[in-house]
Amino acid sequence: MSTLLIGGNGLIGTRLVEYLCEQGEHVISYGRNKPEKKVDGCDYVQGDANDYGNLNMVLKNNSVDRIIHNAGISHPKMLRDNPYMIYKTNVGGVLTSLEAARNYGISRYVYISSGAVYGDVQYDVIDESLKLHAENPYAATKVACEELVRNYGLDSVSLRVGFVYGPRRVNECPVNMILSALLKDGKVSWERGAEQLLDYIYIEDCIEGIVKIAFAKELKHREYNVGGGEVIPYSRIIAKAKELFPEALIEIGEGDLGYDNLGSLSVARAYEDYGWKPRFSIEEGMELYLDWLRKTMQ
Repeated sequence: MSTLLIGGNGLIGTRLVEYLCEQGEHVISYGRNKPEKKVDGCDYVQGDANDYGNLNMVLKNNSVDRIIHNAGISHPKMLRDNPYMIYKTNVGGVLTSLEAARNYGISRYVYISSGAVYGDVQYDVIDESLKLHAENPYAATKVACEELVRNYGLDSVSLRVGFVYGPRRVNECPVNMILSALLKDGKVSWERGAEQLLDYIYIEDCIEGIVKIAFAKELKHREYNVGGGEVIPYSRIIAKAKELFPEALIEIGEGDLGYDNLGSLSVARAYEDYGWKPRFSIEEGMELYLDWLRKTMQ
């Protein structure tokens, strides 16, 4: 039996393919683009998540016992001037894969959602019982997709992931922004950002959380937070950057970076049900990420 990963490229998808294959799982990676590097134990299929016929053929020709849906517009700042495309891509892709899964009796469906479903909230700790409230088209598609997943009649779960950072991050990332700028220019001077609040999770923690829940014998809940478990003010990231680059000029003003401020994503439910919690602090993650960036930016 195999795992079909829809959206096997990018930050989460690429590392998830590697991790699962390292564990001996056979993976089918389905995505629009060719992978930068193929992984032994993974079969790659090119196709669009909205292509109903193609997805059905993949399931017909392979013995798949779980689908992990990780495809779509993956950043709240992408295509803000084109909400139609965001809705069409994200919601359409999930609906298509849900119906394909239903057609072939797939035993488990895992949707990679986002902490953005909670909106711009002022609570110190955010657990899964909080009412969802989208603040932008990206978040609205995540809320809509969660409702589709929960009500489609499958053994399914939605994983509300925090702000993932680490190797292979392509889209805008506050951790990458400051580390890359310091590596390239040796200084940072921004008008605003020090007060941004986000729940960050290092890529390895994120992958381990997804796999722990996706491969559980029983889904005890239909939604789980997969975050760092604490709210991180950007001032804390700035402080660590100053420690890593003691000679650099780092000046960042008050205000946010244009993201919803988000409190701590409680991981108590995931820990209680499956024994998972993140291993890396933001400071440890930044050190690991910087090592990788130094190697790749040379």
